[in-house]
Amino acid sequence: MKSELGTQRQPAERDADGIRARLVCAEDGAALLAVRAATRENPFSSEALAAAGISSGSLASGIRAGTLAGWLGEVSPSGEVVGFCLANLPEAELWVLAVLPAYEGRGIGRELLARTEALVWAAGHSTAWLWTSTDRCTRAHGFYMAAGWHEEAEREGRLYLRKTRLES
Repeated sequence: MKSELGTQRQPAERDADGIRARLVCAEDGAALLAVRAATRENPFSSEALAAAGISSGSLASGIRAGTLAGWLGEVSPSGEVVGFCLANLPEAELWVLAVLPAYEGRGIGRELLARTEALVWAAGHSTAWLWTSTDRCTRAHGFYMAAGWHEEAEREGRLYLRKTRLES
């Protein structure tokens, strides 16, 4: 499945806070990795991500191929990326949601998650899944539960969550 989503920068939608949402593009890889490394809970350094095969180049390839798609939030007019959400569309897997600590609590993560879920639904999936820590006291666990995700299984030290598309 080839997607045009990641081939070029898409127009951004402006928020009242000066944060704009736009689709991720292949050139965003370095900024996405920087945000991921700076998160408050469960940060991964660029080195740790590289050891797992995740780099600016691999993100760019996935975005160009249409395998990875998502949304990011950026400050207007500087363009600083303050959060993002990516999904593996063929697998209907929410891959990552990350927001810089200074921008938490503003609804950015919730908005990026909803927009990225919409991409999964538009790809023809009726359910999506993700995995997170088995520690149910994390902010991530409460966040996903509030967003309509449900626990499905716990295995290999991971908690798997699933969300079913609501029919309108």
